[in-house]
Amino acid sequence: MLSSFLSTFLYVFTSLVTVVNPIGAAMFFLTITAGATRAQRMALSNKVCIYFLIMALVTLCAGSFVLSFFGISLGVLRVAGGLILFSAGWLALNNTSSTTDEEEQAETTAGAHKPRTYQDWMKLAFYPFTMPLTLGPGAIAVTTAIGTSMSFTLPNVVGAFAAALANALIVWLCFRYADRITEILGPSGSDAIGRIFSFILVCLGVQIFWTGFSELWLTLMSSVPK
Repeated sequence: MLSSFLSTFLYVFTSLVTVVNPIGAAMFFLTITAGATRAQRMALSNKVCIYFLIMALVTLCAGSFVLSFFGISLGVLRVAGGLILFSAGWLALNNTSSTTDEEEQAETTAGAHKPRTYQDWMKLAFYPFTMPLTLGPGAIAVTTAIGTSMSFTLPNVVGAFAAALANALIVWLCFRYADRITEILGPSGSDAIGRIFSFILVCLGVQIFWTGFSELWLTLMSSVPK
């Protein structure tokens, strides 16, 4: 029972944390919330953590049912999610502006367009901070695939729940202390980390796309009359 719990926990945790990329998401979170106070960021991180945990558990337990209800295959979801991740990673990787310019632009944009009140920031907790910034198509595809392939025994269910909770806590820590991470790394370090994770995001997008495309191709080949 313990070995089943540990294997499920490690499998779900490592699969999800790689796709979620909490450090990279925290960098985007900090840029988007340039006009918010530290207290508002902390409140936002609390809500994002709760929403992330709920969505992760829903996709783990009922993701396959939702897809079948709308007639969406897992291969199609992976292809679409892979394309979106690749696009986001490619844009971030080829962003040639410096960190200082980005911060100034973010501050200007925040002052001109972004909400300043507590209630307005809280309205953004689910979209876009939880979906698609944190739990995007790639993470949904991963959790749905895990849920469809996992046998729902007590050790597996507890292990999957613990893994989702661990990922939610990591997201909470990274979002809550995102400004301190950038202070420690400095502008050049933050830019380097962001580009590394952008490249990883591109690779993940290609991997998820290729997995979905391979499934669709095999399905197509099996349906062709010989």
